[in-house]
Amino acid sequence: MENIIQTFMKEEQAIFIVALGLLLFAIVMSYAMVQDYRIYLDENYKARYSFCDFIKRERFYIYLLFASIFISLTNLLYFLE
Repeated sequence: MENIIQTFMKEEQAIFIVALGLLLFAIVMSYAMVQDYRIYLDENYKARYSFCDFIKRERFYIYLLFASIFISLTNLLYFLE
């Protein structure tokens, strides 16, 4: 493992760390979105699953995910200059 880390340059390490962080954050946010929508469906027995309804109800998480990706990429570009 140390050989892999030592072979990366400073820029490559930064890109790798940011990519792993964004991937982990996206997985956590996706899980939170699905759980939140499941709770909504359990509480409202008349509600049926639809993709459009899912997107409409989970807009906050989607905007939060896009904002964090934008901020992370902006910081990465600033760091690499």
